[in-house]
Formats: sequence, C-alpha cells, structure tokens
Amino acid sequence: MTEPNGVLATHTPNETLTQAEDELRSKHREVSSEETPQHHVKRRPDGFDYVEEGYMRNLLNERYPIWSWKVERYEFVGDQYVIVHGRLEVVDNSVPRCYDSIAGHRIHKKRDSNEYSDIGNSTKAANSDAFKVAVNRLCNIADDVYRKSYNVSDEQKTALLSGASTVDDPEVLKTVEQGLEDGKINATNFRTTLKWIEHSKAQEVT
Repeated sequence: MTEPNGVLATHTPNETLTQAEDELRSKHREVSSEETPQHHVKRRPDGFDYVEEGYMRNLLNERYPIWSWKVERYEFVGDQYVIVHGRLEVVDNSVPRCYDSIAGHRIHKKRDSNEYSDIGNSTKAANSDAFKVAVNRLCNIADDVYRKSYNVSDEQKTALLSGASTVDDPEVLKTVEQGLEDGKINATNFRTTLKWIEHSKAQEVT
C-alpha cells in the first residue's frame, strides 16, 4: 500500500490484525442481514422453522468457497437416536476457522415389528442437521431464520443441568455446561442432549 506522497506504507502487526477483524465483522454482518427467501423456509412439526440444506450449501459455496465438512463421530443412544458430531472448516477472508456441531435424529422402526426401517436415512438426517447448525453458527448464513430458534429456555437449561448433575461421571456435567455456554447445545438438539444424559445415567446401573 502506498501513501499519497508515494512512500510505501507499513503496518504494525496490531494494525494488520485490527484490519482483518474489521473485515471479518463487516462480512459477517452482511451475510447475517441477508433475508432467506420464504420458499426455502420450512416448518417442522414442533413449530421450529428451518432452511433446506441445498440452499445453505449454495450460499456456503458462494460466500465461503473454501470449506470442508468432516464427520468426527457417530454415536447411537440406545436404539432410539443416532447422534452425529461433525466439523465445518472454512477459510474466512484468508483466516482458517472451524466449528464443531452435534445433532441427533430419531431412528425409525417398522410399525409391525421392532426392526429398523432405514438407519441410513436417520443417520443422513442427523448429519444434515449438524451441518446446517455449523453453517449457521460459523458463517451466519440464514441468521434471520435460525437466530430466533436457537436459545434454550430457562426450563430446558435447568432440566439439562439437573439431569447432568445426577450422573457420576463429572465429564457429563462439564460437557453440558460448556455446550450451553458456547451455544453448541441449543433448542434444536435439546431433546437429543437430554436423551444422551439419560443414557449416560442408565449406563451406570448396567
């Protein structure tokens, strides 16, 4: 960069960092303020709105073209839920960033038996939910839809902390407290987290 008198301008590390931070904030404010077209917004049976994965993936490609999604772990909670832990990595204005997301989906069974109907679809649904949570939380895509749906209520928070405190393993309570603090546990995965706590408690008596 050259100043008006033709002298080459120099920047201290702090100035460079401040500039990068300002550019990131500006970009994320712009992405966050974008309105999601209504035909891409759907409503779940529980009343929460959500956005189709294809729409979020297209915006991710456009706004953050260098990205990757990796499933870190699959976990089954008894025979009721499958949980997916995934990690989204993006290059955000030349800054590498990542976000770990956890989501669960009920495992469907056949009506006339106790057999699974399609574990693959349940796993894919959990993976899709985890991916969309990460895209929103890390990149602010579809903020207008998801912002109002994320926070757990005081009653839900109390239920999670009370349940986790009854588990002998201190890591369970620590995980719940940290998840509530950083937003990884939210209204979209509240039920799954509660099931995980109950499963952890049940494992102690088997």
